[in-house]
Amino acid sequence: MRTYLQSICLLLLLAPAAAPAQELIRSIPSDHARLIATDELGNVYLVRQDNGLIRYSPDGDSTGNFRSIQNGDLLWVDATNPLRILLYYPNFSKVVLLDKMLSVKNELDLKKLSIFNAPAVGMSADGRIWVYDFVNARLKKIDDQLSVTNTSNDMRQELAEVPRPTALLERDSRVFLCDSSKGIYTFDRFASYLNMLEIKGVRQLQAFGTQLVYKDADSLRAYDLRTLSLKTIPLPPQADFIDARIERGRLYLLFTDRLELYRLPQE
Repeated sequence: MRTYLQSICLLLLLAPAAAPAQELIRSIPSDHARLIATDELGNVYLVRQDNGLIRYSPDGDSTGNFRSIQNGDLLWVDATNPLRILLYYPNFSKVVLLDKMLSVKNELDLKKLSIFNAPAVGMSADGRIWVYDFVNARLKKIDDQLSVTNTSNDMRQELAEVPRPTALLERDSRVFLCDSSKGIYTFDRFASYLNMLEIKGVRQLQAFGTQLVYKDADSLRAYDLRTLSLKTIPLPPQADFIDARIERGRLYLLFTDRLELYRLPQE
């Protein structure tokens, strides 16, 4: 059984994040933290205001860092594949791929595809890259040579509207395109549109089997695609709280000045 499913079972048993049910592993000071991502190994990737990317192990040990000052602000990290980490710099329409040592493997300039400031990019399970082309209202899959291998229909013709996503994620042959004001558009692995989930307010998404996990205001929510049930877990009410992630028996809470790592209770 995938560890994703084990993790989500633990998530649904969580008390409020500040409760003592979770064991605090470490609180890591970090000035002006603004973004976190996680991978399936339990590593957590923290982005600071200065564009520095730091990777921590599940126990909070620093295991690598990367920083670029020539591509503008780093606004998205997809660590779905810990051997091929995607960084996205929308101001320069630049995708940077890192290896497991956080060294640059490749850089892709989306402007060469006439894609400027794409609102959402993400990794594909086959090692390619998903890009949402807002101008043409199409979801596209590209390879490392900037060849388009799959593309959706024009969403203006498909749905008579243009999605404005903030994130996308591929899991189990499905692509989830998150538009916080409209919902979550779903596609198959060939970029064919399937349907839309009426879940609004989603800006980042995790998927564990049939469960979609996302932050909504002051809560972490788990929505079951099979049963249509929704579970809600309160998050810290502090004004400096930014985001939460769960992975492999760990809960990660990001604040503006620190990253807190918790060990989740065992079943």
